[in-house]
Amino acid sequence: MESLLLILWRHLLAKLLYLLIERERTCGSNSTPHPSLRFSSGWLVLYISRELLSAVNDSDEWPSKYSKFFVQLDDGLELSFTDKRRFAKVRLLEDPASKPPISELGPDALLELMTVDELHGSLSKKKIAIKALLLDQSFVSGIGNWIADEVLYQARIHPLQIASSLSRESTATLHKSIKEVIEKAVEVGADSSEFPNNWIFHSREKKSKKTFIDGKEIDFIVAGGRPMYRGYRS
Repeated sequence: MESLLLILWRHLLAKLLYLLIERERTCGSNSTPHPSLRFSSGWLVLYISRELLSAVNDSDEWPSKYSKFFVQLDDGLELSFTDKRRFAKVRLLEDPASKPPISELGPDALLELMTVDELHGSLSKKKIAIKALLLDQSFVSGIGNWIADEVLYQARIHPLQIASSLSRESTATLHKSIKEVIEKAVEVGADSSEFPNNWIFHSREKKSKKTFIDGKEIDFIVAGGRPMYRGYRS
């Protein structure tokens, strides 16, 4: 085998990526460990290619001083997992799906989203703000701060509304919004320039009192412990 490691498959769940790899037979082990790469925010794409570098420009320091995980293969290919915020973690696990943090995740918002009835039943038991609940990865995984903002904005649900107070009709709207926002983001490869013009995402970095596309004022509030939520005035 040309490289030290052979990547057999990759699995992405919420903000966690883990790869099933196989050691060379010369390592004297039949085990297949899983490097589990935990994302602090956003996404990191590892291109296993001789022609491409991963999230690195020609002028960038290599390897990065922020590298958490560095691999050099026998054929000269180098991989580096970096995190400037120092929140990322790298773990070597035999069965990642059975151990925290993966085992603690709720159903994936894209691949395993609950039905409308299941979602409504779960919401009816939660006496907390809907945005805080959406950010709880044990409830549903894969929804981060900006996605929660967008989902609630498109569904016209206030982020501080108590989850249990949502009607089935509102739950159905929320369910539809979750699917549409995430599917669109995936479709365009998370390229924000390709997001629809009516998404509030485009106003996330604007200051308070800045009018949105429909002319309504945007309020900056805190929800789920996350500052700078971009709400709107109806």
